[in-house]
Amino acid sequence: MARVMICDDDCAMAETLAAALVASGHDAETCRHTMDMLRAAADGQFDLIAFGLDMAGFGRAGALEALSEIAPRTALIALHDRPSDIIRPAAHARLAAILSRPIATDVFVRTVTRALNNQRVAPAVEASSGEHLRQQF
Repeated sequence: MARVMICDDDCAMAETLAAALVASGHDAETCRHTMDMLRAAADGQFDLIAFGLDMAGFGRAGALEALSEIAPRTALIALHDRPSDIIRPAAHARLAAILSRPIATDVFVRTVTRALNNQRVAPAVEASSGEHLRQQF
């Protein structure tokens, strides 16, 4: 079970996605404001955060940059009507996925599962490659 936050100003969509995650065995919460998301991320409360890039206020790439700084190990999924219109190519590497709206719940749950699985594999890969380097020298 993973802890997931969905931050979006479309509360109905966020609640629907959260309910689908809960039905899949995850612990999911929603929030509407980017600052609430950033506070929770700084506290290390979540394994994955899905957030709207097109939210009013402190959204867009600024939110992604802030999340990358305060929660570097948290998987991130971006939500947007037209992702290619707003996100800089350099930021793509930090995101586990970018989902275009409208978002089907089954697609969202599969994307979250994949992102969490990839997140769990990454430290093992780093450790094994580091071990390989130590054995080489």
